[in-house]
Amino acid sequence: MINKLFTQMIYRIVFCVVSGLACVLTLGFFRETYGTDYFTISNNFWQYYTNISNYICFGIGVAVCAATVKRVKAGETEGHNKCCQTLKFCATVMILVTFLVYASLLGDVASPSFWNALGNLTYHVAAPILFILDWFLFDEHKTVKILDPLKATVMPLIYVVYILVYGAIYKASAGTEFSYPYFFLNVNNLGYGGVALWVLILVVVFVVLGYLMFIYDKLVKDENGKWKLDFKNLKLF
Repeated sequence: MINKLFTQMIYRIVFCVVSGLACVLTLGFFRETYGTDYFTISNNFWQYYTNISNYICFGIGVAVCAATVKRVKAGETEGHNKCCQTLKFCATVMILVTFLVYASLLGDVASPSFWNALGNLTYHVAAPILFILDWFLFDEHKTVKILDPLKATVMPLIYVVYILVYGAIYKASAGTEFSYPYFFLNVNNLGYGGVALWVLILVVVFVVLGYLMFIYDKLVKDENGKWKLDFKNLKLF
């Protein structure tokens, strides 16, 4: 773990700039596709899990960055993040899934539009990777609790309920089918059973990734400088 607070501060300032830009771009500003820019605001930006997860990570990133700046200004030179550690871990799992699901299921990395769209590169690639690396590079080990990987599923499940309820209300009030933001949440095509199956699969992915990070968190150096897994003094909550 890199424990130099000044290094952490610079890194987190960079993240806040990139993540802030990503959040702005989710609104539809400067959407660049095949060389064309559209200066319009999207009216459905709030429907996308990618966007919501980026907003959450930006907020946490700003809080962590501010805490790091405060410690550096106070004269501290070494240490690790102490700000909202559990929430930051859960958000890291959440944005990791954002990145992996988009890269493997939703995005087409072979398409030029994947690489020439500024928004796509910031909120699907750059901001998620920077946030994920922050946890791996700078956060203190032995802080993740046994149930934290399960807690990481709470925010995504709230999003699923929110979209499904909204879709049902929209259909009832508008009399037309709601256009779901992701194929695996599309009740119109999959039915609620099909959506439930996809949600179960994604929850399993969340939990597996969360516990892999949990194991990484228990990797510490012994007195001889060798890395080992230390599961002593585990906390449940």
